[in-house]
Amino acid sequence: MSKKLTNIIKIGLPWGVGMFILLALIIPYFNDEEITLKKIGIAFPLWLLGGFVFGYSMNRWFPKEK
Repeated sequence: MSKKLTNIIKIGLPWGVGMFILLALIIPYFNDEEITLKKIGIAFPLWLLGGFVFGYSMNRWFPKEK
């Protein structure tokens, strides 16, 4: 794997998983909303994709200096 792809994954994966946990599990729990397997099944891949897009954009516009 290239260093660029590794950086995208290192930045994007934690962001996407964190946003999934926060917005699909924690906030609905405190708002007494129903958390269903269907909602989780839709939200998880979307937040992972969003995380990778976020990681790509951070790597593209704010590259790490060596």
